[in-house]
Amino acid sequence: KKPKYLKPQQHGIAPSLESRIIACHLPNDNNLRGTERTMPRPSLLLTTLLLLSSSLNVAHGGFFKKKHRRQKAGTKYNEHDAVHVVVNKVGPFNNPTETYRYYSLPFCHKHADEEEHLEAAGEFNDFEGADGMDDAYENEPRIALAGRRIQGDRIGAERHKQRLGESIAGDRRETSPYELSFQDDIEWRLLCKTTLGEKELTKLKDAIHNNYFFEMFIEDLPMWGYVGDFEDEDAILGEMQGSHTYLFPHLHFKIGTNGQRIVSATVTTERDRRVDITNVHKPTTVQFSYSVEWFEDHTLQWKDRMTRYADSRFLPSSFEIHWLSIINSFVLVLLLTAFLTIILMRVLKNDFSRYMELDDETLEEEESGWKLIHGDVFRFPEFPVLFCASVGTGVQLIVATFFLLGLALTNLISTTRRGSILAGMVVLYCLTCTVGSYVSTRLYLQMNGKAWVRCVLVTAGLFPVPVA
Repeated sequence: KKPKYLKPQQHGIAPSLESRIIACHLPNDNNLRGTERTMPRPSLLLTTLLLLSSSLNVAHGGFFKKKHRRQKAGTKYNEHDAVHVVVNKVGPFNNPTETYRYYSLPFCHKHADEEEHLEAAGEFNDFEGADGMDDAYENEPRIALAGRRIQGDRIGAERHKQRLGESIAGDRRETSPYELSFQDDIEWRLLCKTTLGEKELTKLKDAIHNNYFFEMFIEDLPMWGYVGDFEDEDAILGEMQGSHTYLFPHLHFKIGTNGQRIVSATVTTERDRRVDITNVHKPTTVQFSYSVEWFEDHTLQWKDRMTRYADSRFLPSSFEIHWLSIINSFVLVLLLTAFLTIILMRVLKNDFSRYMELDDETLEEEESGWKLIHGDVFRFPEFPVLFCASVGTGVQLIVATFFLLGLALTNLISTTRRGSILAGMVVLYCLTCTVGSYVSTRLYLQMNGKAWVRCVLVTAGLFPVPVA
């Protein structure tokens, strides 16, 4: 029953603001119970997802941040147009499948401004004409300043969009702070000046001792270079007294053009500008820098730009075939097969001859030896679902492989495009899933199986789940 002060209108008195507030906060029991039943409660799963997404955004500096568009190959540039350098990954040269992000090593994320560059250029002994840089800027036409002045608007370590095959191949393309402009040579430019502590120096030193190389891209043209080098180290004992570890902080880009298109790109490191990082306990100040050289290459057409990589020192020019090992393995397999055949034939011959001499009464005796397993040939396996799923997955892989080889032979899938073979295999495996499910289900039903849905689900996940 409601209190009397909640209904002042019965006595001809208009409800006051205070009474309205009391009425809002003091509902009766029936209304309260109904409110508890009908009030929507936030889902625990939704709350968890929101908290997880917020933590990812905070931890990774914007995990769901929009990725940069990939640089289109064959772009026609005008003079002084920006040319982007995309960094990809680092890893040991002797194990190309082991790759890491380029910025897993302490490289520059941001470009130095013009004031820092001029200050460093004045201190750099090998830089020619650094003292007159301001005069050179002032005396040149304004159109040349757009391609030579430092803009400082490029930030590194921001992700690029990738194709499916590139992601499967382990690419991790990200932006870089290098400022290159079309047809503008750069003799020397400061990228950044930083002081590396013990943690950063240890990372770089371990990478150099493991022969780490880096990979960069200009459009779709890959470039490779080594992080550093070491001297006077023993091949077995490693670092010894008097050995040195050097970091290569300067990169020289050499870019070839044919008209308004880029047809070749290489990057080299200079040993004359290396930095000794042998003592990791001592903080070291490193000036990361770069230079750019443009040249006209009329002999190389844009459509033939990938042919130059056949002679690259990072790619083997020829494959050495070990014919002796191949012949040795082939002869060994033939000999083992012949020995096994001879042994089986002798055993079977003796058994057959003995069976021919026996009468019907003697044949009813208990069998022994290898003949005891003849009844297991058509016996159903203990786990028919797993057995049928394995058979179906194998048939699916064989069909997908033959389809992939056929598409590659007919040039419907490019064998030179980065990651196209892996992407094609993934797509074909998904398209041939009906083949694997049909084969496994048919075999399972022949074994008088009842849970064919379970067989289909096991077939769908038997190969991709362990691989993932």
